[in-house]
Amino acid sequence: MHDTGMNMGQLAMSVKQIDDTIAMARGWSHDLLHATENYDMERIGAMLEAAMGSLDQARAALEGYEDAIEADHNSVGTVRLV
Repeated sequence: MHDTGMNMGQLAMSVKQIDDTIAMARGWSHDLLHATENYDMERIGAMLEAAMGSLDQARAALEGYEDAIEADHNSVGTVRLV
């Protein structure tokens, strides 16, 4: 636990949960895309492809989160009372 009361392990687990949820949504979108291809549903297929691209970007934005948490944890100084 950090001096400010932030539990770094819980923070890392929470961010991992977000990453896992995004990955799961991406998988569902991929499966639905294949289903729409079987029925020539081009418009919803295009929307699913766009959603998959956005989900890929979201996961890429979280790459290295563990290192970022550790760096932030190590750089935080003392707590100031206001």
